[in-house]
Amino acid sequence: MLVSAGVIASHSASVNTIPNRIVNLVDTSSVQYRLDNASEPLSYDLFLDLTDENFLVYSGAVDITIRYLSSESYGFVINSVGLMVDESSLRLTRSDGKLIPVDQQMPVQILSEFEQIHLKFAEILEKGTVYTVHLAFSGNIRSDFFKGLYRSSYRVNGQERYLATTFFAAAYARTVFPCYDEPGYKASYTIKIRHRPQHMALSNMPASGSVQVGENMETSFEPTPLMSTYLVAFVVSDFQTASSSDELIRVYAPENKVSHTQYARDFAVRSLRTLETYFGRQSQVPKIDLVAIPDFAMGAMENWGMITFREDYLIYEDEYNTTAMARQSIAAVVTHELVHMWFGNEVTPEWWTYVWLNEGFARYFEYYITSQLEPSWNLWEQFITTNVHSALSQDCHSSTRPMNYYATDPSFLNEIYDYVVYAKSASVIRMIQNVIGLDTFKMAINEYLQSRSYLTTKPQYLYASIEKFRTVELPASVEAIFESWANAPGYPVVTVTVDLTQRTLKASQKRFWMPNEIDSPPKNELFYVPINYASSVSKDFDITAPTFWLTPSTPEVTVSIESDINWLVANKQQTGYYRVNYDEASWNRLVGVLNSDRFDTDLPVINRAQLVDDVANLARAGEVGYDVALSLMQYLERETEYIPWSTAYNALLYLDRMFSGNKEYKRFESYARKLLSHVFNETKAIGSTDHQSRLHRDKTLYLACYYGVAECLTQATVVLQTAIQGESLDVPKEIQSGVFCAFHKYAPLLDASSELMILQKFIEGGDQLEELMKKYITSMGCSRLPLTIDFYLQMVEVGLPGLALSRTMQRDILASMIKGGPASRNASLKYMLDRFVMISTALNGQLSTAFDAFGSSINTRAEYQMVRISGDPAILSPKFFILLM
Repeated sequence: MLVSAGVIASHSASVNTIPNRIVNLVDTSSVQYRLDNASEPLSYDLFLDLTDENFLVYSGAVDITIRYLSSESYGFVINSVGLMVDESSLRLTRSDGKLIPVDQQMPVQILSEFEQIHLKFAEILEKGTVYTVHLAFSGNIRSDFFKGLYRSSYRVNGQERYLATTFFAAAYARTVFPCYDEPGYKASYTIKIRHRPQHMALSNMPASGSVQVGENMETSFEPTPLMSTYLVAFVVSDFQTASSSDELIRVYAPENKVSHTQYARDFAVRSLRTLETYFGRQSQVPKIDLVAIPDFAMGAMENWGMITFREDYLIYEDEYNTTAMARQSIAAVVTHELVHMWFGNEVTPEWWTYVWLNEGFARYFEYYITSQLEPSWNLWEQFITTNVHSALSQDCHSSTRPMNYYATDPSFLNEIYDYVVYAKSASVIRMIQNVIGLDTFKMAINEYLQSRSYLTTKPQYLYASIEKFRTVELPASVEAIFESWANAPGYPVVTVTVDLTQRTLKASQKRFWMPNEIDSPPKNELFYVPINYASSVSKDFDITAPTFWLTPSTPEVTVSIESDINWLVANKQQTGYYRVNYDEASWNRLVGVLNSDRFDTDLPVINRAQLVDDVANLARAGEVGYDVALSLMQYLERETEYIPWSTAYNALLYLDRMFSGNKEYKRFESYARKLLSHVFNETKAIGSTDHQSRLHRDKTLYLACYYGVAECLTQATVVLQTAIQGESLDVPKEIQSGVFCAFHKYAPLLDASSELMILQKFIEGGDQLEELMKKYITSMGCSRLPLTIDFYLQMVEVGLPGLALSRTMQRDILASMIKGGPASRNASLKYMLDRFVMISTALNGQLSTAFDAFGSSINTRAEYQMVRISGDPAILSPKFFILLM
């Protein structure tokens, strides 16, 4: 599964992330949330009737063949929640055909708190015996919650159409049919779906036949391989495919978008072939359908044989209408989900504690394999900013959780898909790969997958495979090293002190913490930390094996260095998952290197990005002075590479938010404008260019226009004038955010009538300009004129005559204004305080995006007090103040 594709970035991403507070919640887990192990499923025969005209309700029946494991007991427990289970339908048949009588007083006991039902019988069940249990049930198809079985919608030629689809991870299969809804219970599924004749049904396996039943059709599917319930999936829709029935990989989409699925399919074929070669094993299913779902809460879901995607990750039009980032996301997400056929589907964690074994490896190979197929994208370098830096920015709070995290409460299990299991786990896996070597890593992974094929797994099996093939010396066992990262939250900062006189390097570790007003300092966890370094006399940054280690028992080490070293950089290519701090003299020497003509030959792009990210966050944490951070970042005046600027992008926007209410803000604007002038002039604002330059253009143009680089404002004006004068509002996708921000922020950019002309274009364009309208909305926060700000805030309640604004758009307007500069933020605060009830009503009470925006944006005591003195209990809720902190 992919919750938020690692390659996706937005102009507000990672500026400030709310800490992961899952371990601060009270986990009331008990053994009662787990099934009782009295029985285990062997196979399912599942029938579902999805013939309701509007996809609002459904019914079904399931026959589960089980093996009974308990002794002297009258029943067993399975999962079910929110279903109407027909007690009179309960039957239990022994393998020899004998019907076991049910308990007449309470055949089905509902254990709603634990999402289970207890099935009771009148005879003691025999240990080791095989039975088949039958249950009929019915339920609702959700349209307001994209989990379990839900209804999605889309439009074709102005007509709204519906489909039914599923999302079962981690614990939603139980909301659709009674089952053993735990990853450790693997079984085969034979599925049959009744549907209307205008629809077709897809499921994990190929259809084995379709027959007419009355006015409807009934499609049956071949049995699945052994798999867990969360991988069961089906879709009933009128989707189409451009592929033939004999092709292994097919893409399904609405009829008006199916012609744009060729790129995703072609890349999936290439990716699957490369994965099979790497793992030395073919995929285990006879067909792979990729289905484009319009409304999908997750990025994608790896259901075996029928992978569902948010449609953005399967639809590619052309270079003009699809950004480079969108194209890259399609390739990476497709690869991510295909990796799951091995990591997750075939080899499945025995419990959700180890879900990082699924997602961490899927994220790692998402980048590694895609980078092999598209080497010009430099995706392996991008891994640093989108995973390592992203994880480090979130993993620095007292409340963070470790990679191995045990919970049983379903409300917890459905929230564990976060940066820890994706970005952090992939970063730790990459670190271990660099320690043991790429060839050893590949052999160990292949042996691990083969040894656990169609079985469940836990980290110890992985460690054993790595131990079997490793050839390098380590300070402890693979398990001890890996578990120090998997079982402890957070990560270390390694402080490096260089004494050129004594020719020594001293390194020490402590847990890195980003101080705040509500958390106490965390426990000082200690790790097995691989250390390597390059210097002015040894610049081989490609040899990333550790030179020495810091360990829990030896957290400080001093080593000798060469006599003629001038400068030194630790953590080559940022292969280690930690930050590096230096003594003041060493920082100054690195600042000198970066601000010299040798910066791009002495230091590779990854380590330049690392230095920017580390110094910015160390300054934020009070570990180094901002004079050091700003002096180091001064080198960006001459930097033109995407990776360092991608890192600097987030650092500058964080500083912008912190300075925005300060009297010295104009000085900071001038500083940022100076940094951006050269890189903007080196980046084409429009026109064809290579992939990474297109990624660069997106962020560079936004920052340059945001800070008022003259050339950027000139080009933005030309683009907007051309767009307004054309038949449609034609603004190239990769520069939309920057152009619209410039328009909102700098009033003289166009004449006063331009805003009304743009809105008129949106009204005339209708659905065709919906995506452009969203970009326009997310840029509204750049506004500084009071009249413009008030006008946009009024749209939150009353919309705009002639222009249909969804509630999502209205919520986004409010969030954008809150996250803007001091003028729009203060106006938004006052507006919220004065009209909270009306706004809440207009937005149907869905104000979480506004609360998130408040929490990430308020940065002055005056703004904080403005909220506190309101006295409104809705705004002064505990959730709001948690976000505020």
